[in-house]
Order: sequence, then C-alpha cells, then structure tokens
Amino acid sequence: MSLSESPFSCLCLQFLFSLSSALLFPSYWFIDRLLSCAVFTSIERFHRPGLRFLCLLLGVPLFFLLFVLSLPLGFFGFLFWAPLQKLRRPFSYQNSVKTRDVPEKILEGDCSFIFISANLCLLPDGLARFSNLHHTQRRSLAISRLLCSSSEPSKNNCEDKVPMCSTEDVLPMIEIPYKTEGDTSAEGDVLFEVSAVFPQNADFVCLQEVFDGRASRKLRHCLGSTFPHILYDIGPSGPHGCGFRFFRSGLFLASRHPFTAVKYYFYPNARGEDALASKGLLCVKVYIGMTKQKQKIVGYINCTHLHAPESDAVIRCDQMSLLLQWVLDFQSQYSEDGDLVVFDILCGDLNFDNCSTDDSMEQKHQLFSVYKDPCRDCAGQDKRGTVGTLLRWDCLYHEAVNTPASLKRTLDSDAERRLYVAPPLPEGIDGSDAHWTGRRIDYILYRESDSLLSLAVNKFQFITQLAGLSDHVPVSMHFSVSLPGGASPVNNDTIIPH
Repeated sequence: MSLSESPFSCLCLQFLFSLSSALLFPSYWFIDRLLSCAVFTSIERFHRPGLRFLCLLLGVPLFFLLFVLSLPLGFFGFLFWAPLQKLRRPFSYQNSVKTRDVPEKILEGDCSFIFISANLCLLPDGLARFSNLHHTQRRSLAISRLLCSSSEPSKNNCEDKVPMCSTEDVLPMIEIPYKTEGDTSAEGDVLFEVSAVFPQNADFVCLQEVFDGRASRKLRHCLGSTFPHILYDIGPSGPHGCGFRFFRSGLFLASRHPFTAVKYYFYPNARGEDALASKGLLCVKVYIGMTKQKQKIVGYINCTHLHAPESDAVIRCDQMSLLLQWVLDFQSQYSEDGDLVVFDILCGDLNFDNCSTDDSMEQKHQLFSVYKDPCRDCAGQDKRGTVGTLLRWDCLYHEAVNTPASLKRTLDSDAERRLYVAPPLPEGIDGSDAHWTGRRIDYILYRESDSLLSLAVNKFQFITQLAGLSDHVPVSMHFSVSLPGGASPVNNDTIIPH
C-alpha cells in the first residue's frame, strides 16, 4: 500500500481546506487566549499575582472583543471547513524519504526494537491549563528537541533545522544528567528502570494528546530527519455521527520503518468531555525488511487513547472489546501469505491502572489474555520495579519533580513516590504490597501467538526527561526477536543494534 501524504484526493480540496483553516484560526486563537487569561496554573496563582490581576482585568475583555469581531470571518471559513471533513481521509502522512531507490533490507539473526509511548498533553494552551500545564507552544518545541536529540547517538540533520524555530520563546535548556545504572530492578528476564533520558535509536514513537496543530508541526519538523514516516492529524473532526468533534484523536506515530497499511477506527461510545475528541484506535502495518529467502518481514502497531473519566469503567471496557475486534479485522484484511510477523504491539494511554480497586473491571478484561503487559504480575498487582506514570496535577512544579534528575530520584523512592504520583482509586487504598506503584495508565503491550516469532522483552523504562513538560511519565520497551537464518543482520543499515 503506497500512502499519499495529503489526506485529500486532489490538490484543490487540500487548498480549500488550508484556506478554510486559515479563516478559522483567528477565532480559535482569540478564544484560546481568552481562556489562558482566565485559567491559571499553580505557579501563576502563587508566584505571579500581579500578572493574574492584569490578565483578568485587561486580557479577558480584550480577547473576548477580538473573538466576537473575528466571528464573521470564522463563520465563513466554517462553511467550507465542515463539509470538507467528510471528504478527508482520517489521517495525514509525512514521508521524508524523497527517493524510491532505497536498497532492499535483507535481515537475519537477532533484531532488536525500541518503542516509546508518551502522553504530552499538547492541548490548546487554555485547555492545557486545566491540567496545570501552560505555554503549549514552548512545551511542544522543548519536547520536540528532547525527543529529537535522544533519538540519535550523534548529531543529525534535525539540529540544522532547529534554529528555524528559534525565533519563538522556548523553555530554558534542561540539564540532563547521565543515566545511572544503580537504580534498577529486575523481575525475571525483564529489567525495569527509571531513566532520566529517552533511549537512543528508538524505532517507533507513539504520542497521545497532540491536539494542537502548531505543536504537531513542531514535532514533525524536528522528528522528520530521524523518523521518515509520521502519521498525524489522526481521526475525524467537525460533524461526525450524532455529534460534533472539536478535536481529532490526538494520536501521533513516528516510525523509522515504512507503513504498508493504515486504518483508523473511531470509538462510538464517548460521553462528557471525551465526546469533544474523536478518540479511537490507529492500526498500522509496518515493513521491516526481507529474509534471504525473500520472505517479507512485517510488524503490527496499534495505538489508542481510551475514555478518560474515572467513573466510566463500562465505557472503557466496551472500547477494549471493540479494540480487540478491530485489531482482528485489520490484520485479517491486510495480512499476506508468507508474511513473517515479528511483533504485534498495543500502546497508549488506557486511563486505568493495575492497582486501583475502582479499576478492577478493566484489569480483568479479555484484553490481557490476548496482549501481555510486561509490568504486570496479575490483575491488581504490578511487578516490583514498576512505577506510576500519572503525576499529581497540583504538584507538577515542585522541586521534587520539576527536573529529570529530581523526578528520577522521586520515582526511585517508595516514600517520595507516594507524595507526587497520582494515588490508586479510591484514594488511600494502596494494597498490601510495600512497594507503592501509584497510577500506571500508560502501557506498551505485546501479543504472543503461534503465528508470531518469539519476542523477548529485555528492558522496560520509565522516562523522566519530560519533567515539567507533561503530567505523564513516558515509557519505553526494548525487545528482541530472533529471525530464521544466520546470527547477525546482513545489512547494517536495516536494524540499528540497541
């Protein structure tokens, strides 16, 4: 399957969509600025009372007036924008490989892969403030640089591109200490580790809550030199079904390996604030290479972000049941005779944990009989060495968690972790295990099956490099697969050893 980069079938529709989006942007920006002047983060409330007063006194009425004045232009743009959503493919594709003369990848022996999954909370600034995060554009640029600089062992072309963004305000440079090896724990053959930096040479990066279009552009701009294949603007928006979706899914997938099939499935049962976004499941088939016998080597990636409100366990369980059926449908539709499948991964923000009694329904779902969680012993109990990935929203700027080094120390300490990681539900219930995990809602799961090659998880990391930039702790999984044949790759450009 050869993917076109534009989500539209012709350039005329793409032009009309870009024009209508430009006409809508002033209204979008003014209402976002109005919210930013009315909603304050904890650091602004306690340390900048003067700025708070000026924003309420001057900013709110000014941006409200500008929003009202922009409405005629926005309404005209909406008349074109809304019907174009029906003609748009539910994802866009960025392909940085400009030549078709790519040498065939011949592989044999052991191959290793690294997946990263992270919820970035890159909402419009006014909405991100409800999660105690601000300056979405500054955060997105800082996150882009951190992901980019950590994805290569040496300097690459991305660093040549970053100065093009330097005219914008950016967060102060974060000093990242070298990773220490003393704070690790092992369970069986899997090493669990809290790391202050992203792993180098990641193969796939799955992001959630990349809702803001300008933030998405910054990510694509920086990551494109390392990850030539990127899916973004995933999911429908505008009038859809019986409602109106103000945001797409927020999913974003960057890959070193080309996509051969992509499909997006929309969850039909969202309600409340989650009904404003078109959450769903992104299913992707990736091409890895060829064996010496010309057998195609492929993998499957499934990315999702489940329903968020804590009390809606039934909705999440229904979404997981739909998810399993959609994965089966996708793989049945796009599998080919002779495919050598090296992995089948499910990752994303599932919005429930494996320690809360309130999440017991989700913990016992059939999903965990199909996909394996390397961090879990059984329903309701995680393995030692795992930590929660959802931080307390009111503590994001405390000294104990506002830098990668301090957040690493906090997550490594059972006592400190209790103060800054979101507690199990209901609050105060921490189980009988002395090792207090906290809410781990960000997952990377894998499937074991007779139809798949044997997969060995070598290391699972909880990454603190985005301290102060997100309310989630990113996770990564390192695993290896033994291909039929010899002992090592024939082509060094194919799979970079980890």
